[in-house]
Amino acid sequence: MWSVGAIAMYASGTMASAQFLPPGTTDVPIPRTGECGQEGPATYVYRMSQEQPNDYFPHICSKMGGAEVRFNNPCAWSHGQAQMTGAHFTNMCKGATRMIHWHNEADEWGFVSKGRLMTFVSSPDGLPWPSSTNILEPRGVWYFPSGWLHGLLCITPEEQGGCEFTIVFASPIAAEPNGHNLDTTLAQADNDVAATALGISLATYEASRPAFGRAEHSVHFSNSNMTAPIVTAVTPDACEPECPRIHETVAAPAAVQSIVEQRVVLPGTRGITLYRIRTDQFPFSRTMSQERTMLAPGAVRPMVWTTADSFFMVVSGTVTVSLQGGILGKEAHLKFANETLKQGDVAYFPNGRAYWFREATGKSTAETINVFNVGVWKSIELSQAVTEMPEIVVMSNLHQAHLAKPFAPVYV
Repeated sequence: MWSVGAIAMYASGTMASAQFLPPGTTDVPIPRTGECGQEGPATYVYRMSQEQPNDYFPHICSKMGGAEVRFNNPCAWSHGQAQMTGAHFTNMCKGATRMIHWHNEADEWGFVSKGRLMTFVSSPDGLPWPSSTNILEPRGVWYFPSGWLHGLLCITPEEQGGCEFTIVFASPIAAEPNGHNLDTTLAQADNDVAATALGISLATYEASRPAFGRAEHSVHFSNSNMTAPIVTAVTPDACEPECPRIHETVAAPAAVQSIVEQRVVLPGTRGITLYRIRTDQFPFSRTMSQERTMLAPGAVRPMVWTTADSFFMVVSGTVTVSLQGGILGKEAHLKFANETLKQGDVAYFPNGRAYWFREATGKSTAETINVFNVGVWKSIELSQAVTEMPEIVVMSNLHQAHLAKPFAPVYV
């Protein structure tokens, strides 16, 4: 028996939307152990910009120096217990693809730093669409759920600077062990099974398999004997003079431009602006979200902690980051302060640990993103929360007889 309210919801489309767009996650996922044996160094930063590429493709986008991919090593920070990992793609250009693949235990969030990027993902059950295909400009983002087949294609030419983008995974496991690429998946299958999956005849499949068959023995991180490259280039004429036009998905898309961001200016601060994307702004993204920060020269992002783990990256400029409290109980009250990070470097902020950061040079601007492993996170801004505490208790806690203008805004 349907209620009047249920009938109204159905008529308005609310119920139909709720069926395939569950509300954003408000609780942090149960921590997983990953593959590091819960062991690793007591650092919460990873200077990815100083690392050699894990994957290098000198013949793809060669005028830019060759496509490069850097993954952060989950065993090289946060005691091997960070619940998020990432990858940074540089020197991509028109026709360069991130091979079609899926992740068995990781939702994926992506951020475009430069260029125009095509994103595509297919739904396992046809909802909310059979597939979502979109083209993102700089600062656009995407979200792909765990298990959904997806891929990427840069459509900006080398002479225009190509593409640069960052992928963040809601998983403690490094991206590649957690990913399943199209070539390896098919090469490891029986020929008739693979042919059926591609919808082609057995004879046609057997004739084409030698081109990718060595991917049966998957080797990713090797520049000498790589058998399963994660970056490939389309045929020379496929994107000339332009890549094929697409009909972009507009209803509950899996990728959105930065226009959806919610702009936030914190009271009592100068020189910082926050741009937030939660499930409310990006309905398809149910388990991940983002806060982008623009900092004027010398500006400080005030102390905050959140109800989620987060993966922090410097998009441009130089910043210093500080964290109050690490993952382990014995580190819960330690200070990890003033780590200088440059463009492409990353940090990990555990759930419920206070952090703050600032533009480091005093002369230039900086831009950062913070990606969370929930769809709807909450920020506890200390400068605001403390004003709701009884003044006499605050004075007692700080061993003061009185405070001059104790709650006056502090401009930074």
